[in-house]
Amino acid sequence: MRKKALFLLLFILALTPLFSINDSLKAFDTKEWLELEEVIKCNKERNIVDPFYYSFIESDVTDFEKARAEYLYGRYLADNDYKDEAKKHLEYNKKYLDAMDKSNEILYLIARIDYSSAKTYISKDYLGSGLENSNLTKEAIKKYPDEAYFIITNGWRLIYSPQIAGGSNKNAIKGLEPLLKEIDGLSISNRYSLYGALATAHFNRKNYKESREYLSLAFDIYYGEPPLLELERDLEKKLK
Repeated sequence: MRKKALFLLLFILALTPLFSINDSLKAFDTKEWLELEEVIKCNKERNIVDPFYYSFIESDVTDFEKARAEYLYGRYLADNDYKDEAKKHLEYNKKYLDAMDKSNEILYLIARIDYSSAKTYISKDYLGSGLENSNLTKEAIKKYPDEAYFIITNGWRLIYSPQIAGGSNKNAIKGLEPLLKEIDGLSISNRYSLYGALATAHFNRKNYKESREYLSLAFDIYYGEPPLLELERDLEKKLK
C-alpha cells in the first residue's frame, strides 16, 4: 500500500510543473502602450513616433509606465542618432524611476534594470552600467525565478556576457525555451523579446535555420528595430 502511495505521489509530481510563469507586464498591455511600442519597435519616422510618445507620457499613467516609455523612446533616439536628446530622456527615465511607488518590488526591479540597460545602450558605459545591469538581473532572477521579464532579460545577459564572465548562448536557450509553452500568457513586449533572444542565441551557435524561424516570429510582432534588422542581414549572408 505504501509503495502504491509513493508511486502515485511521484506520478503527480512528474505531471506538476515546478512553478508557473508570471508576467507582471501583461497588465500594462493597454491600447495606448501597444501603439507607442509598435511605432518605436518598428522604427517609424519621428513625425509618427513623437505624437504617440507625448500622448502617452502626458496621459494619466503611473510613473512605472512613464519610465518604460522613456526607456523605449531613449533607445529609439539613440538608434536614430539623436544622441543628445537620448541622454536628456535618460534623465527623464531616472526621474520617473525615482518617483515610483517602490512597494511592488518586481516592478521596481524591472524599472531599475530598464534604466541601467538604457544607460549602457545610450552612453556605451559597458563597464559601469553594463555591470550594474548584469548584477541587477542576477539579483532579480534569483529572487523571482518565475517572472517572465527576468527570465528573458537573464537570457539576453547570457547572450551578451563574455564567456569568461559566465556568458553562454547554450544556457540562454536552455533558460528561455520553457517560456515557449507559456507564450499565450506573455505580454506582447516579452513575446517579442523572447523570440529576438532565441533568434540571436541560435545564430551565435550557428543554428541558422532555428535563428531564422525565431526571427520570423519576432518580425510577425514588430518589424524594423535596428539590432534585429542587422541580425536579419547577417542571417541572409549565412543562408546564401
